[in-house]
Amino acid sequence: MKESPVLQPPRSGRWEAVQLLTAKNAEDMAARELNLPFQLPVWVRDVQIFQDAEAEGIIGREPSAPERQAHKEILAMLTAQGEFLVNRFREQGVPEQAGMKLADVEAILEALYDKQRVFFGGMSEQRRAQVLEEVFGAS
Repeated sequence: MKESPVLQPPRSGRWEAVQLLTAKNAEDMAARELNLPFQLPVWVRDVQIFQDAEAEGIIGREPSAPERQAHKEILAMLTAQGEFLVNRFREQGVPEQAGMKLADVEAILEALYDKQRVFFGGMSEQRRAQVLEEVFGAS
């Protein structure tokens, strides 16, 4: 197996790394002078890092209790941040330099809500299997 030239945190540290990034993003969003064109790609990047950690760490196996709790906390933070961005964009419009449309941001946010329902309840087994198949190719 060919090793990646990019330094990867060990699996045990992956959730901690994602939590730190997400918490830093929450701090930045709370700043008085929020830079929306900058904040949107940061949030999208954090969602992607979260999805990578998810795919590597908990999909296809039973996560440990700390992993499950970290997953739940990060998912809640990302969802709250996404709601914040969507609300700001609805009020102010999406800046052109953000490079995305409001519908794109809403779609990412809806996918996060689907994950919450899949992993933490509120979704029928049929819908859960459908979402897992669509997102990960496995139910």
